[in-house]
Amino acid sequence: MQNVIAIVRKSFKDTMLAIDGTIIMTPDILDCINCIFDAKVPDSWLYDPSGAEISWLLPSLGSWYYSLTRRN
Repeated sequence: MQNVIAIVRKSFKDTMLAIDGTIIMTPDILDCINCIFDAKVPDSWLYDPSGAEISWLLPSLGSWYYSLTRRN
């Protein structure tokens, strides 16, 4: 659970820094921004780099976040 929260926190921090222009906008950050805009869960929150599932699969960002707060 703490790993998922750390990944979400890092992606939000990287997104804010990329929008400010402090760091370079990578495809992962852009994918995260697009998924949040479309109310979908970014793949980086669901799977680790090897493709193993690290989080639960839910169709929308709202239900995923609700589940995150309930599990925590």
